[in-house]
Amino acid sequence: MPQTLDFRLLTSDFFLIFDCDGVLVDSEWLVARIEVETRAEFGQQISIEEYIRRYVGLSTRSPEYLESLNGLPPEFRDIMRVRVERAFHEELEAIPGVADLLERIRHRPKAIASSSSPHEIEMMLEHVGLLHHFELHAAAPAAATPLLTSSRKGHNIYSVSMVARPKPAPDVYLFAAEQNNIAPSQCLVIEDSVVGATAALSAGMTVWGFIGGRHQSPGAADRLRSIGVARIVEHMDELQKALS
Repeated sequence: MPQTLDFRLLTSDFFLIFDCDGVLVDSEWLVARIEVETRAEFGQQISIEEYIRRYVGLSTRSPEYLESLNGLPPEFRDIMRVRVERAFHEELEAIPGVADLLERIRHRPKAIASSSSPHEIEMMLEHVGLLHHFELHAAAPAAATPLLTSSRKGHNIYSVSMVARPKPAPDVYLFAAEQNNIAPSQCLVIEDSVVGATAALSAGMTVWGFIGGRHQSPGAADRLRSIGVARIVEHMDELQKALS
């Protein structure tokens, strides 16, 4: 059953946590395309659609992803890293409407909790001009202590590389809340994948599902609703109206 949405979250000083890939930046489809092409070069065939279905939302250190590397050469991950970084610099774009949303809610406390590495998160956000929205002086609530364990001192960004278990375990979401002195029940999470939404729900947070990325397929909304997300958002304009 979907969560019962507490609309007090919309009027109180709730803490907003964004996933990064597929929510702030339209990176999921880009990475999937490059990975499918690179795997094909080494004889492993998988469609973009199947890759997205299996691996979107998972960390590259998750058991499922690591098992998929069987049969690929040791240098595969280094090749992918170089190609993805090049593609990010040449092709990566912000999710449509997210810059306006972040500007509108610039005074609301917020953070990022992502399966990407700290370097990747910062690189992507800097490239699309969104990194400044997650500076601690702009994002952290007054009660928060300095976040010396965040990805870079000065930004309210958290990666699964900072915790014991990747998504769908709740660790990165609980860590983000703990570092900001916020109770999980006072957090509203924006997630695009079942894996990520499961992590946030397991942390005891309210979750809204965003399905506006290029990687989303028919049935995405139903899959997110089936695990208990409180609301489905198809475009950032909807989120802006709900949060304003």
